[in-house]
Amino acid sequence: MNYIVSATIAVTASLGSIPAYAATFNPQDSSFNLSQMFVFGDSLSDPGNAFYLTRGLFPDGSTSLHFQGRFSNGPIWIESLASFLDLNPTAFYANFSESADGANYAVSGSLSGDENIVSFLGLSIGLQQQLETFIYPLLTTNQSANSDALYTVFTGANDYLIYPLSLLDLAIEPETPPNPNQTVNNISNAIESLYNVGARDFLIPNLPALGQTPLATFTGTSDWLNELTDAHNQKLELAIAELNQSLSGAKITLLDINSILDGIIENPAQFGFSNFTGSWSNTVKYFCPDAFLATDGSVASCDVDVPDPDEYVFWDILHPTAAGHQIFADAAINTLQSEYKTVPEYTSILTFLGLGVSLLAISPFKQKQKV
Repeated sequence: MNYIVSATIAVTASLGSIPAYAATFNPQDSSFNLSQMFVFGDSLSDPGNAFYLTRGLFPDGSTSLHFQGRFSNGPIWIESLASFLDLNPTAFYANFSESADGANYAVSGSLSGDENIVSFLGLSIGLQQQLETFIYPLLTTNQSANSDALYTVFTGANDYLIYPLSLLDLAIEPETPPNPNQTVNNISNAIESLYNVGARDFLIPNLPALGQTPLATFTGTSDWLNELTDAHNQKLELAIAELNQSLSGAKITLLDINSILDGIIENPAQFGFSNFTGSWSNTVKYFCPDAFLATDGSVASCDVDVPDPDEYVFWDILHPTAAGHQIFADAAINTLQSEYKTVPEYTSILTFLGLGVSLLAISPFKQKQKV
């Protein structure tokens, strides 16, 4: 088994409520010089692009409980990471422009190729279209991508979820079965394409165990999805190791999302969760069919007490709550700090007890073996 340098998530943590950041670390200092952020992927990284492009016509039946167009009840992990880096990349497809801090091209429903699972709503943007949108203007103007920016590519889940989603009439049944080799190859090609126009710093999350989602439970596809997740993550680990060897000057960091979700599922109470199997938005809709989220993220138009979303892992049948996203963001921050060898005073939801591998030290990441 190949090893790559990465930060491994300790699954033992002492957790209470989610605290605010308390850092003296300056992310723009000479040891961590990331002046922009460019984001590519699907709904886990989409700050509202798909919502804008489809005018809110999502097919999941819970549109009113979206937080400002996100597939969650609050900010998502990539926004918390950007905020910590003192960056605010614009949602590109909401205004078709970049800001001085970069841009987020992620579109909900995107596959790792050139399709989107909700193409029947007129949304046909996959990962390849996102890359072309970013790269083509650079090539036509003979410019290079910012070598001091952080580039994230978080994709692949929809390649495997499209079939179970089709069982609930939320996607069109695929003509061919999912192929982890092809999906990981698409991610590798994306990294190489960005590298070829000047990108050098990458953060690449692996996939959480898709078989743990409420969708998998509803459709009886848990074992199948977990097998695909394991295959994907093992191949992605190897691919990143090879790219780090072959792409001179590139720093490609793997973010082990899989271990994070495993830790939450195995010890939900330690992460502040009381419900790790159900969907918060579906539960709210059951009690209050007309409920919707106010601009501050609170539930409006409901006369009964609704569950605390911070106690739920899943916002809907697939996506994390804002509390779950914050845990992913904390892990991303610590992973980058470890990779770039910075030692800030950082107070996050992850308070380590020394029973696992510290996030603040470089350690070998090894993909979990199937038993």
